Amino acid sequence: MRCVSWSASWRPRRWPQSTWRTSSIFTQVRPVVRLTAEGERTIRWPRSAFWLWQPPEGRAGLLLFRGLEPQRRWRAYATALLDVAARCGVQRIVSLGAMLADLPHTRPPRVTGSSTDPHWHAQFEAWGMARRSRYEGPTGIASVLLDAARRRGMATLTVMGQAPHYLQGTTNPAMRRALLSVVARLLDLELDVSSLEAAVQAFRTHCDQAVAQDAATQAYVWQLEQAYDATGTRRRAVTTPSTRSN
Repeated sequence: MRCVSWSASWRPRRWPQSTWRTSSIFTQVRPVVRLTAEGERTIRWPRSAFWLWQPPEGRAGLLLFRGLEPQRRWRAYATALLDVAARCGVQRIVSLGAMLADLPHTRPPRVTGSSTDPHWHAQFEAWGMARRSRYEGPTGIASVLLDAARRRGMATLTVMGQAPHYLQGTTNPAMRRALLSVVARLLDLELDVSSLEAAVQAFRTHCDQAVAQDAATQAYVWQLEQAYDATGTRRRAVTTPSTRSN
């Protein structure tokens, strides 16, 4: 998540960086060349990094991690990451991700969640967001990491957003905002995401303009909107007290 705006109380400091270079194959994830203000060429290597946020009032802090998926040595990568987490006293791990789905860009992204912590999972169920994955097949480093954390006795929580499948390969600020909003609500954080609003509106406008150029795509998006709205109506009906039988 490169585009996070922290509120006044949110000033995480960068922890000592870890390049994890032994897990990378640089013909697949290449370093890049950048020019400085003085015109000098510099090489930036792929790297992973931690940020540490500790609230002043003594509440539990956060250890934030961002990195690329390694090309090899996944078990060693997960072990090294969890070792850092253990040294910092981390007890619960939150993983953020997104998946492609049959949803229109004209509606708010749907977010689902699951957790090995009964309290957190019950909270997702109360919000109508609980989802236990039934997927079987090839997986990514996030699943490997969460499995390793579970074996260590760390509680894990996965928050997944659903993005329009016809927009794959794009940066979706609406998805970022949705994921961060759910995590902030879950962890009782005062996280300011208002700076994403302009990016969300620009993204929506760009998508609208692209869809308007093709009648078939317009019709398809309209079908997705109908299905999305119908599903939303059914969900509200299930959770509305007046519709329950006595």
